[in-house]
Amino acid sequence: MKATIKDVAREAKVSTATVSFVVNGIDKVKKNTKERVLLAIQKLNYVPDQAARTMIKKKTRTVGLIVPLLTNEYWAELAEQIQEELILRGYTLMICTAGMKSAELTINSLLERNVDGVILGGRIVSDPDDHYIQMFMDRRIPLVSIAPVHKDVTSVWGDNLNSSREVVEHLIQQGHTKIAYIGSMSTGIGRELGYRNALAIAEIPVDEALVRNGKSEEVHNFSQYGYQTMKQLVADKCEFTALFGANDLIAIGAIKALQDSGLRVPHDVAVAGFDDIAMAALYSPAITTVKQPIGEMAGSVVAALIEQIEQPDGQSIARKITFPMTVVVRESSISSKG
Repeated sequence: MKATIKDVAREAKVSTATVSFVVNGIDKVKKNTKERVLLAIQKLNYVPDQAARTMIKKKTRTVGLIVPLLTNEYWAELAEQIQEELILRGYTLMICTAGMKSAELTINSLLERNVDGVILGGRIVSDPDDHYIQMFMDRRIPLVSIAPVHKDVTSVWGDNLNSSREVVEHLIQQGHTKIAYIGSMSTGIGRELGYRNALAIAEIPVDEALVRNGKSEEVHNFSQYGYQTMKQLVADKCEFTALFGANDLIAIGAIKALQDSGLRVPHDVAVAGFDDIAMAALYSPAITTVKQPIGEMAGSVVAALIEQIEQPDGQSIARKITFPMTVVVRESSISSKG
C-alpha cells in the first residue's frame, strides 16, 4: 500500500504540517526534526502526490522552456543544465521547440498545462514577437529569457558582441584582412556587430559581399546552411582568407564545403565558430571558437525564474544579466599567415 503523509507523520512523530513543510522545502523545521522526517520518508518510500499538491496550491511545479531547436548541441546542453537546476529545486521541465509556424501552438500548449513559469530561449520567432510574450504576461506567468527579448523580461545571456569582436580580432592578428561572415536570424545581430566592430577597430573596410547573414530565411539545419552558404561564397569567386561562423555548426558545414572545393583549413582559409559545442574540439581540424559558460547561465536563469515564481507579490524589476565568454584557439585558425 502506498504510504501517505499521515503515515510519515506518525512514523516521525510529528504533525502532517511539519511533513508538508519538509516536502515543500519550507524552512520552518528544526534540523533534527527535518532529519527525522526525511528518514521516515526514506523508510516508507513516500512519494508526494503531485496532482493533489497542484489542486491545493494551484501550482504545477512545472516550468516551460521554449528553444529554437534541439538539433544544435548548444540548446540541448543548455536545456539539460536547466533541467538539472530545476530538479534540485523540485520542479519539472517541459521542453518545446518553436518556429514561426508553431509559436502560437507551443504557447497555448504551455498555457493549457498551467506552467508556473517560462524560460524563453531567445526570441520565440525571428520577427519582433511582443504579441507572444504578452500572451504570458496577460496570464501573469513569470518569464526569464536567454538573450534580451523584451524590456520587461529579465534576460540572461553571454556577451555576444564583445566575444565575437575578440575572436575576429584573433583572425586579424593571424594576418587576415579579408574575413567572411556567415550568420542567420537565429544567431542574432550581436555576433555580426562584433565582427563589424573588430574590422572597424582595425581600420579594415567591410566587404558586404563577404557578409552572409541569412536575414531572409529561418535556419533549421545550421551545418547544411553553413555548407551551402560557403559553397555560394566560393562560387561567387569572393576573395577571403578567413571565416567567422556565427555558431560552430555553421563553421563545421563551411569547413566541409571548403574542403570539397579543394581548399585547406587553415592553410588556405582560417575558420572560427561560436559556442564551443563538444564537436568543435573533436572535428578535424579542431575549431577555434567562443566558449559560453552554460552551467553558470543555466543556474542564473533558473534562480531568476524561481525568485519570480515563489515571490509573486514582490517587486520584480527586469534585469539584464550578462556573462563574459572566452575565446578558445584551436587548429582551424592557426595559419601560416600568423
